[in-house]
Amino acid sequence: MTDITAAIARVPLFGGRDMKAFRINGGITNINWRVVDQATRETFFVKLHGPGTEQFIDRETALSAAKIAAAKGVGPQVFFHDGDAGIEVHEFLQGFTSCGVDDAQDATVRANIMAAYKDVHDSLKLDLVNTGLQQFEDFTAKVVGRSAQVPADIDQLIWQCRRAKAAIEASGVSLAGCYNDAYISNYMRNDAGEIRIIDWEYAAANDPYWDVAMFSFEIFFDDLRGVASMLEMYEGQVREDVLARTYLYIGVAMVRWGLWAIYQSENSPIGFDFAKYSRMLLLRARRQIGSADWDWALSKV
Repeated sequence: MTDITAAIARVPLFGGRDMKAFRINGGITNINWRVVDQATRETFFVKLHGPGTEQFIDRETALSAAKIAAAKGVGPQVFFHDGDAGIEVHEFLQGFTSCGVDDAQDATVRANIMAAYKDVHDSLKLDLVNTGLQQFEDFTAKVVGRSAQVPADIDQLIWQCRRAKAAIEASGVSLAGCYNDAYISNYMRNDAGEIRIIDWEYAAANDPYWDVAMFSFEIFFDDLRGVASMLEMYEGQVREDVLARTYLYIGVAMVRWGLWAIYQSENSPIGFDFAKYSRMLLLRARRQIGSADWDWALSKV
């Protein structure tokens, strides 16, 4: 559903109330709205599922994860969910604003995001398994050989990612409930640097270091020194094998999300330049994979 008026009419919580909707820009998967009761000024966040997103989002798992995150104080409360109509109603986080990359240069914000991740990884129990390495293979299958937007060097990028995959799998992977997303505006902060994380749509059991890697690359802490600083915040130590693993995950994640962006550019009606976003991500992937640190990480994982 993309009609916000029709969506409001389907929400029992809004029955008999004068609700006015205001579009929230910035989402690149769904269509988001701020909905306000004109009498009481009570405000809600309403999400309308993006057309076609059922191809790569398990909405029932996303709902379970969102409820667990809310109970832990990491995410907003969930008030209503209609999976068939593609409507969700969540707590509107008053006093919180979306982070930008500049916010993440604040050590308090980074530390609080890592603390939230640690809490989630220790408590989020999900049946769906979707590791970062699986995600990479899934989008390789969806896009490569099917899209004219795939770059000429994609075979080289895929080969390098599969080298990383083989090395990581050979060393073993432990799973926990993970967020599996790191789009910077999904992290909400208040003036005290407290954090809430929204949009748990990609949540699944995965290697927790994939989450650390994703956030590290999103905020440009993607060299060994930056990754080490994030691991120190996440678990109070930096082990060489974990540093290597997380560094490799960054390269794989850049390719995975670059392919996702190509897929979205050809399937999503949302007004976002996914093609440009893909080119940026794959350019960063080339830099990551082309570094001498890549071969070091392959030997140390």
